Amino acid sequence: SLQGWRVKMPVLASGLSMSDRSALLKGKEHTSSSGGAGCFLSDILRARPLLTTLTVVTISAGALLLSGCAVMHRPASTYLINGNEYFKRGDYTKAEKEYREALVSDPKNPTAKNNLGVILNEQGRYDEAITVLTEAIALDNKNSIAHYVLSEALSKKSRFDDAFKEAKAATEYDATEPRAFCALAEAALGKGDIATAIDAYQNACRIESTNDQFHHKLAMVLGLADRLDEQIAEEREAIDLEPDNLDARIGLASALHKKGQKEEAIKELQVVLKKKPGNTEAKAILVRIK
Repeated sequence: SLQGWRVKMPVLASGLSMSDRSALLKGKEHTSSSGGAGCFLSDILRARPLLTTLTVVTISAGALLLSGCAVMHRPASTYLINGNEYFKRGDYTKAEKEYREALVSDPKNPTAKNNLGVILNEQGRYDEAITVLTEAIALDNKNSIAHYVLSEALSKKSRFDDAFKEAKAATEYDATEPRAFCALAEAALGKGDIATAIDAYQNACRIESTNDQFHHKLAMVLGLADRLDEQIAEEREAIDLEPDNLDARIGLASALHKKGQKEEAIKELQVVLKKKPGNTEAKAILVRIK
């Protein structure tokens, strides 16, 4: 599959001054069109254990005080931070509740909309994710994260034209985000545009050259274009980066077999079966080769 990601979550309280904002998405600053800062969930989905980056935030004590005797809803930033903590622990139900509470406190908070949409997408609730992320973009159209996560959800629903549009917007707003280019590649593949998919995955590999999954995905698309030598090179790169990437080894074996390099193909499949004896795909290819 060309799908599958994890999420890294920089955490930042909504409403901080520009000087207090921590960088979103690998240390880059994001400012919404409404002027608020946010704590986005981003950069998923890279087929590795969940990574979490927490940025220490300072919330004015006054913001937490109650006015008179009336009980007030907590600030949206409090719920956002709590939600991200629950997400980090894998408790999606509680995380979702916190993000929804943030929206009770601040119904037009683009960060709360974004984070809720991201977690819905991660849970496979694509219709809901599409609705919420569309609302997040309406509040902050230049939010690259919302655009590419929306693209991913749309591709899951086979709405490839819409997905392509959203992914394209994401790459224009942030040309340094590899996941945006991967979303563009997924949408392009759905449209049957292999050339654009190859170009998009090449951009993802250029931005993050040490990601074995990106190289494997590029290799698979190169294989669809019968560019076998390039496919073999990319699969080998993926394996060099991560020797336990069994999908890359299977892809390499398939490409080597097509090139008539039977013994090398068998060798790769034997490595796969030694590590995972029950791998049915490797067994099937081995039977065809023999």
